[in-house]
This record gives sequence, C-alpha cells and structure tokens, in this order.
Amino acid sequence: MIFQVSSAIINATTNQKWSNHLMKKRLLATAVACGFTLAAVTPMASAEIPLTLNLGMGLWKNDGERELNDTETPFAGLEWAFNDNWAAEVLYADDDARTEDGSGRADITTWQLGMLYYGGSYIGGPNRIRPYVAFGGGEIDVDYGDTDTVETTVNGGVGMRWMITPALGVRAEARMLYSLDESRKDTLLSVGLNLYLGKTTPDPVPVQEVGDEDGDGVTDDIDQCPGTPVGTRVDSVGCPLPVAQVASIKLMVNFGFDSTTVQEQYFADLGELAAFLKRFEDVYVDIEGHTDSTGPEDYNQGLSQRRAQAVVDYLVNEHGIAAQRLEPKGYGESQPVADNSTAEGRAENRRVMATLEVEYEE
Repeated sequence: MIFQVSSAIINATTNQKWSNHLMKKRLLATAVACGFTLAAVTPMASAEIPLTLNLGMGLWKNDGERELNDTETPFAGLEWAFNDNWAAEVLYADDDARTEDGSGRADITTWQLGMLYYGGSYIGGPNRIRPYVAFGGGEIDVDYGDTDTVETTVNGGVGMRWMITPALGVRAEARMLYSLDESRKDTLLSVGLNLYLGKTTPDPVPVQEVGDEDGDGVTDDIDQCPGTPVGTRVDSVGCPLPVAQVASIKLMVNFGFDSTTVQEQYFADLGELAAFLKRFEDVYVDIEGHTDSTGPEDYNQGLSQRRAQAVVDYLVNEHGIAAQRLEPKGYGESQPVADNSTAEGRAENRRVMATLEVEYEE
C-alpha cells in the first residue's frame, strides 16, 4: 500500500511536471502564432522606443552526450537597438526532446542575453538584407524528470535579416551554446519574423527626373526656347541672352625680403590695372598681400597688410584711382603658392595679387 501511494505520488508529480511543460509549450507556441498573425495583418503604430519583437521556430541540435534527439522549439526574443549597428537581445526557447533510446523525454529551456552586431554594408535598397553576428551568455535547463540540470552558457552565432518593410522582417540564424558547467555544445538553428515596434521613416518617394534636351541647364518643363545651340548663354526660362564679352586682368607684384617697396619693373603692370579700372568704373577690387614664412607670424601678418597698402597707394597717387574702390587685405604667410623651404619659393610667396573679371555687353 505504501509502495502504491508513493508510486501514485511520483506519477502525479511527473504528470504534473509534464502537464506544466506542455502548458508552457502551448503558451509559447500560441504567442509565436499570434505574433506571426499580428505581423502579417496589423499596421504598426509608431513608437519612440527602438524595440524589435522576434518570434519563430528553431531546431535544437543537441550535444551527443545528452543522448537526446534533435527537436523543434518555438522561440521568442526582444531586441533593443542602440544604433543602426548594435542591439541587445534577450532570447527564450522552451520545448521537449525524446531520448535517443525512446524511453523518455527531456524538457529543454533556455534564456540568453547578448548583443547583435549588424554589418555596415547592406544589400538592396528599401528591402535591405543585413548580415549580423550574435554573442552573449545565459542558461540552459535540461529536465529529464527526476534529474534537472541548470547550466551556465556562452553563445555565438551568425544570421541574416531581410527587411520586407521598414517594420517587418524575416530572420534566419545559427547559434551555438557552450555549457561552461558540462562542456556541452548545443546548436540552435532558427527562422522567424521580426516586428519592429519603434518609429519608422517612410521610404522617400522617387523623384521623376526631368530632362534637358538641348543641354542649356534649363529643364524641358520650363524651357521656353528649346533647341538652343550648345554653349549658348540663356536666361532662367532657357532663352538666349544678349551676347556678352568678358574682360579679365591678373596682377602679380613681388617684393624683396622684408620690403614694402613697389619695384619699377611692375609699374607697367600696375598701369594696365589702372586702365582696366578706369574703363570699368563700377568695379571694386581686393588687393591681396602675402609673405613667406620667415619671421614671426604676427609680424608677417602686418607686413602683408603694408605691402597691399603700398600697391593701393601707388594706384591712388600715380593713376588717380579712387581709394574706396581698392581694398587692401593682408593674409600673412597663410596662403603660400610655393615651397618656403627654398629661396626661390620664398621669393614667389612675397607678393601682392589682384584678379578681376568683368562681363559686359557690346
């Protein structure tokens, strides 16, 4: 009688344990099924939190020493994205597996906490295929009925995610769990859906390109004078402008070391600039002064300003150009045009420059 009662208690306990396990399995499977249905038919509401719900089915490839057959298992996971490359994930799976000799079953439950790193190169446009690596740690609980082992694990794996829409994706993954307690290696192969709960940005609407058949820089939709010859200057609606001429002049005056004296050899060039300014009386010009790198930077700044002023004074005093049309600007040693490590280069850098270009109509 005592034996019968003990057996009844053991059987009741075992039955209750498997009943609880089956209930957990049904609940997890129901959650996965509901998640698949929700992802398929329900539009996502935007949220600020960057969460992804991962649901699917996996296949346990158990370590041979466990003497368990491979078995399918539903899984659920929650992923928090830190940025476009890094995310943290918690993963849970629970199912039972038959022993290899068929004499019983074992309940396999695992939860894992880890990181996902998505590669920087993506394949495709809006439907991006994104490879990733996963790593982390957690626990695996293998319950053989009377024997229950809880093992600490580390894990690593690789996967691929295909974003069907900005909020819905499909994921395939292979991950190995290594038991630090029993030195067992179990592999979980999985596929599932990813439901992004965060805020998404709609894909940009493609902009239809408008052509420019005559190549004048004005698109065909606003071009009122189509077919203008190549190189013709046109206005904002593509019609030819009056033929214009361009006049330009460039001045270069070099100076001796630590000098602000305008040398006689540049008088003719300065006379040409003065004639140009008299021809185009509404033109203003910057007179730029420069030095080589010899000496303190502050001193060179002042020296460049004095050189520019010397050219301005010459144009005002010798050619009668209005001073307000000439702006002396010193740049010190900051804009060399040659190598300051050679005497020739330093001589080129001791300079005053002015460049003018005027467009006019005949």
